[in-house]
Amino acid sequence: MKSIATKYLPHIVLAVTATLLFTLQWLCGDFPLWLFAAPMNLLVGALWLVAIFEGYRHRATLPFVQYLLSAEASYTALAVAAAVSLVLGLQSEPAATSWPVVGGLLYLLTVLSLVILRGWRNTSGVRWRFLVTHCGLWLAVASLLFGAPDKQVLRMQVGEEPSREAINERGEKSYLDYELRLEKFDMKESASGTPEQFRATVAVDDKLVDIEVNSPYSHHYGEDIYLVSYGREGCVLQIVREPWRALTTLGVGLLLLGAFMLFMQGFQTRVR
Repeated sequence: MKSIATKYLPHIVLAVTATLLFTLQWLCGDFPLWLFAAPMNLLVGALWLVAIFEGYRHRATLPFVQYLLSAEASYTALAVAAAVSLVLGLQSEPAATSWPVVGGLLYLLTVLSLVILRGWRNTSGVRWRFLVTHCGLWLAVASLLFGAPDKQVLRMQVGEEPSREAINERGEKSYLDYELRLEKFDMKESASGTPEQFRATVAVDDKLVDIEVNSPYSHHYGEDIYLVSYGREGCVLQIVREPWRALTTLGVGLLLLGAFMLFMQGFQTRVR
């Protein structure tokens, strides 16, 4: 009886956790990402990494860690990754902040971390292709999960007078470290007379830039300025700040490098 309970304990824990996440989403709404903005996300991430490392060290006596290292857990993590990708692809931006999505990403990242700890080397030495590919995926997922609280989406009305004041998603004031001023606004109409192109010429401090709908201006890497709308008082701009974008880019780059290394391995095998 004890062995049966131990065998199915990880499944019970996962089922209860999934039920709890969906219940929290139904009762409380989206996950409060803003509570985990830096440095809280860094602290939580560090504690989580320590817990994973210690769990791996004592895996022989921890049935749940043994399950997370199993093929079944890996298949489940792949299914979770597919489900999260589907949700993020079909739903609007708030879906990324739902409790089930956050929990799914954390589960995926936990399994991936344990897989890396177990498989990064063997008796022949370091498995570089494995390490590059899996670390690339780890960085991409970790930057998405732990970087989400630091992402800022600001909006501001920009007119003829320079301004630094913007409003965040919670309706709070936020001040930019540069000034924005509307220089001019152009609207191009089609042959039928319907608007087809909007373009605002905006002064970013002393630099004039053209911003079009779906064609943002990159103030610097990780901070883009979008044109949202235009009215009598000027245009509405949206400033998107993603401080963790560099880690995401690095992760994707490592994934591509790992794929190239696997391709070269297969090519060399065929040549031989």
